[in-house]
Amino acid sequence: MGIDISKDTLSVDAGDLFKGDVPNTPKGRAGLVARLRKAARGAVLHLCFESTGPYGAPLFEACCKAGIRASLLNPAKVRHFAKAMSRSAKTDPIDASVIRHFAQTRKPAPSHAPGANERRIRQLVLARDALTKNVVQLSGTLDSLTDAGAKKHAEKAIRMSKGEIRLLDRQIAETVKGDERLEGLTGTLAGIDGVGALTAAKVVALAPELGTLGRRGSAALAGVAPFKRESGKYKGKAFIHGGRASLRQALFMPAMVAIRCNTVLKAAYEKLVKAGKPHKVALV
Repeated sequence: MGIDISKDTLSVDAGDLFKGDVPNTPKGRAGLVARLRKAARGAVLHLCFESTGPYGAPLFEACCKAGIRASLLNPAKVRHFAKAMSRSAKTDPIDASVIRHFAQTRKPAPSHAPGANERRIRQLVLARDALTKNVVQLSGTLDSLTDAGAKKHAEKAIRMSKGEIRLLDRQIAETVKGDERLEGLTGTLAGIDGVGALTAAKVVALAPELGTLGRRGSAALAGVAPFKRESGKYKGKAFIHGGRASLRQALFMPAMVAIRCNTVLKAAYEKLVKAGKPHKVALV
């Protein structure tokens, strides 16, 4: 079943079971789940929709709570699929139909259903990132503020934001400590030279699938798997693309530390550099 998600509406294409729009509200989502279950008559339901951040998260959570399979799809892949189908028109019902046909063709696996603590730690990490950006932005404007009153307010906002960041750090640590799976994953990551406890928690929050994927799957998830560009005699440079940018950003500084302090990773990095690889290629 394909669902196109917007802020206010869920446009559904479930084939013969149901086609139409429902409100993207708690009541609307609950009604949709109940309606599809009744129409399916015991058949296995599998809802597919694009990963659209805050607008799709409540529907995914509703599916998880109801025990219904749900797959979060890469919007870029769905868009390319639509082009291959020569679907140039774009409306919510058409998008829902494209998503359904994409799911029928590609048969995506159900997405990982995060537990309550996984959802909580992700929210805490997102809030911390927002406050950190606020501190950086305000700190960058201090020198340009010539009015004493304005500068005082900015400095106060920075102090308050830093205080909230410290509070969030404690809450993140407490959430990890209270969950056996999270504690195990963060403990494993923090055991790597160059990775601190906070970075470990952030990585787990941004990639709750860790522990269920292989080496190649994890690399693709972070968008650090190189893709070859070869055709006939032409052999171009391989590039990374896709994956979760926020996860790559979280790993960048630990990687910079690791190539100096982690003996295993330092040796691997230096070997690649000696082989002629550019700094960032070796870092990835």
